[in-house]
Amino acid sequence: MTRRLTLLLLLAAATVVLQQQLLLRRAPRLLGVEPQPLQSGRAAVDLSFSRAMHRNNLAAESSLDPALPHRWLGQGNRLRLILGGITPIDAPIALTMAGRDQRMQPMTPQTRWWDPRPWLLVTRHVEGGEQLQLQDRQGQWHPLSPVWASLQSLVPLGNGSGVAMVSSNGNGKETIWRKRLTPRNIALSKQQLGVPAQGVLEPLSEGDLLFGHISSNLNGDLLVQTGGLKPGSETLELLLANGERQMLELPSSGPVQLLPAGGGLVVPGYDGISIQPLKDNGKAPQVLPGSRELGAFCATSGRAVLIRHWPDYRRSIELVIPGLAPRQLHLGDQAVLAVSCNGSGDRIWAVLGIWQGQRSQHEMVQFNSEGTVLQRRNLAPWTLRPGTGVEHNSVGNDLLMTLTQPDLKGGRAALIEADTLRLREVMDEPIKEARWLPAG
Repeated sequence: MTRRLTLLLLLAAATVVLQQQLLLRRAPRLLGVEPQPLQSGRAAVDLSFSRAMHRNNLAAESSLDPALPHRWLGQGNRLRLILGGITPIDAPIALTMAGRDQRMQPMTPQTRWWDPRPWLLVTRHVEGGEQLQLQDRQGQWHPLSPVWASLQSLVPLGNGSGVAMVSSNGNGKETIWRKRLTPRNIALSKQQLGVPAQGVLEPLSEGDLLFGHISSNLNGDLLVQTGGLKPGSETLELLLANGERQMLELPSSGPVQLLPAGGGLVVPGYDGISIQPLKDNGKAPQVLPGSRELGAFCATSGRAVLIRHWPDYRRSIELVIPGLAPRQLHLGDQAVLAVSCNGSGDRIWAVLGIWQGQRSQHEMVQFNSEGTVLQRRNLAPWTLRPGTGVEHNSVGNDLLMTLTQPDLKGGRAALIEADTLRLREVMDEPIKEARWLPAG
């Protein structure tokens, strides 16, 4: 019996050693490719491998088609590919991964298709009211919502997993909704790429609301701020991307915004705005006094652009860099109608309103982070539609705006080259607002 037990133990040990040797000799494999929204380039993906890879060798043997400037970061079995350059990306990219792991075992080349371009979302005027629609790469429109009397606002989730909306019944009462979407921008073949798959449309509010405000970050978390018809009925709820929900007790004097990277909030007050953590860290919140409002986040750098209102009715544009006092980029009598910035915060765009006779004309101005004007262009005969903004798309290196003219019904989605401010395209469809949905 003792000999038999010893023999069984030796066989088991030999089996384990054999399995270990087989696993050690097994070639590395690509396990997954995931978009990475928080990065320093134009777009990025995280790649996970079955073994720790030799990064320099992987970079030398892998390829992109079309060839685009890029770099590799990270170590071990999880690496990041970041796209650079400024040439607009107007087609899907074939990523062919090849190379060796840190034992110099070669990996069988594998290809993934990646389309980092965002999707165009618009609030379209249709029979019976307004509807949220998405445009595919062929120019066809796909409805994402029912037809409502009015669609007050929309916020794409930062990870591309859905859209939050505020609808109105036409009698001053609002409802907040979330439309679930499943991105399809990474696939084994080019044919498998496509518009996001539609999921459920779910209400996020109960009863009649006097107002609803929504905000998202790059993680896909959603902040829902509501106010009912009764005094003291205001609520602030955080819906995390992992499904958790938590109520926040936070006094404010206006819409609260999530920080892009997560973990914090921008809270407006009666004497300024403050940046507060979601979890109490024992530190006093950062407060910026004065009549300021958040204009735009520069998502990958932690910077933000503020619009400040002065007592003499002038307006200024300020760049906020973490740890430094706000830097004034512009000060003047013009109305600051909208601002935007690139991810690193070294380029800022603003739409300024100027009066010429009896008409208002709008001017697009591009600044660097020091406040130097790089480009400026009058948008005439177009003007920015009231209540809409400007969004920078790093993948296409362009700006998305909703423009209008006095004799037009509704607005028009327009693309403007980010570097030259040349008006690239104005679409024909009458819309209320245009936004980018991240590819996810």
